[in-house]
Amino acid sequence: MSDFNSFLTLSILLSRSLMSDFNSFLTLSILLSRSLMSDFNSFLTLSIFMLRLFSTVSILLSRSLMSDFNSFLTLSIFMLRLFSTVSILLSRSLMSDFNSFLTLSIFMLRLFSTVSILLSMSLMSDFRLAPTFSSLRLKVVSKYSISL
Repeated sequence: MSDFNSFLTLSILLSRSLMSDFNSFLTLSILLSRSLMSDFNSFLTLSIFMLRLFSTVSILLSRSLMSDFNSFLTLSIFMLRLFSTVSILLSRSLMSDFNSFLTLSIFMLRLFSTVSILLSMSLMSDFRLAPTFSSLRLKVVSKYSISL
């Protein structure tokens, strides 16, 4: 009986110890789970904070890129307009040069045509005068030869 009581006492103590250990384990598990929950909440809070920070940085970066893009677009439009203006002015200058060249060509053609006409008239006149001069010379030569 005494052994049974000792065994029972030991069992009770052991069960109390186990219960205490279980309670300690349970308490530790609860504390750990609370700590993990707190860590999870901290991690979640940190994740949300990082996500918000990333989102804010992304928005600011996208606005900066949009601003840079708008600046680039503005610069591109400005350069395109400048190029277009230069092209128009250059084409007008070339057209003016072409018109000047065309005017000069027409003037030179008219001058050449006038010179050609005058030269041909002169040649025609010389050609007309040549037979006259030849016949006159022939007459003079024949007159002198007859008189001799």
